[in-house]
Amino acid sequence: MNLLLVGINHQTAPVAIRERVAFAAGDIGSALTALHKAVELDQAVILSTCNRTEIIACGATLQHQSLTSWLAGFHRLAPEEIASYLYVFEGDAAVRQVMRVTSGLDSMVLGEPQITGQVKAAFAEAQAVGMVGSQLHRLFQQTFQVAKAVRSDTDIGSHLISMPSAALKLARMLFTDLTQCRALLIGVGDMIELAAKQFRDAGVNNITLANRTIRNAEPLARSVQADIVSLEQLQEVLPSFDIVVTATASSLPIIGKGMIERALQKRKNAPMFLVDLAVPRDIEPEVATLRDIYAYSLDDLSQIVSENMALRQAAAEDAEAIIETGVLAFANTEKTRIHQDLVVTYRRQLETIKQTELSKALARIQQGTSPETVIETLANQLVQKVAHPPSAALRTFMAEDNASALDIAQQLLGIQHSEEDS
Repeated sequence: MNLLLVGINHQTAPVAIRERVAFAAGDIGSALTALHKAVELDQAVILSTCNRTEIIACGATLQHQSLTSWLAGFHRLAPEEIASYLYVFEGDAAVRQVMRVTSGLDSMVLGEPQITGQVKAAFAEAQAVGMVGSQLHRLFQQTFQVAKAVRSDTDIGSHLISMPSAALKLARMLFTDLTQCRALLIGVGDMIELAAKQFRDAGVNNITLANRTIRNAEPLARSVQADIVSLEQLQEVLPSFDIVVTATASSLPIIGKGMIERALQKRKNAPMFLVDLAVPRDIEPEVATLRDIYAYSLDDLSQIVSENMALRQAAAEDAEAIIETGVLAFANTEKTRIHQDLVVTYRRQLETIKQTELSKALARIQQGTSPETVIETLANQLVQKVAHPPSAALRTFMAEDNASALDIAQQLLGIQHSEEDS
């Protein structure tokens, strides 16, 4: 199986490294096109989320070094800057990784549901630029079936845990009464949507959404009864909020140390709770050094999330069993397809024999030969032509006293000994 996966995630690298190899949402298509030209492969999917960047590719002569070099070069890095943080999977191991990721078993939050949609989006983007061939199509269809089974047949989704819920837990520790807090949520992606709903359910009644395009924030604002401001107003409105959660697709920080210092002055140093769920980060790391600021990144939240992992470990074991079944099923399918050409060739040969003998038979009928004679000759010729190659092989096996080959041939040809043969 010529399948290769090269990646980096929250387990192998800190956010400072992950953000350097993350792909912006709008860059995936052009990146795949560049990868196709640079590495000369026809099938690849790029998955880039807050916690991981992975390249899944097919190629007869593909080497992981070429993918590593391309990934580094695309992000203007030297390969050695990221090589120690990368992991490589091949064949069945790559299949297993894709299925574990899509099922939420490799996530920072065990069993989190958003990753399945993110993988489907990555697959669709690769399809849109023509980078999904038959093998990757089969892999991802099998993967989506496995992820669905994991979600429906195990309790992996029970005790819902997410980065926003971890942030909410921290907010409860800092503020005695969340109903008196004002929250600013920056962005409109899945993380912000989940945060908005969880903060609303927790009693935060004063929520404002900030987004570059106001119209894109309106559906979420309506669902959680939130106000909307544009990102251009960020510095102006920031001092009004006790809680700030941000998760945009910006390639550069949108909240700097100076902006927070000015906000604190206007707040007369009332504490601010900042949560950065973005990769690359939306908040400059230096902000965390300020007094009266409680700032948390994805890596910080992972420590809280880990406390809840025991709730899902039993379900994860069931999920792993489903994934192993999926890996085996995919491997068996691929093995069958590899040898499918042999079956096709054999049937094509039989069809050629049939057509040749049939043409001869029809010609004899046109020449006046009786149908009975033609049919008898046709049957004899078909038996002779079809039986000759295996008969010759059987004689060779008998001459060599090759018992195992004879047993296989007997099963293959369906030879059944009658009492008369004894």
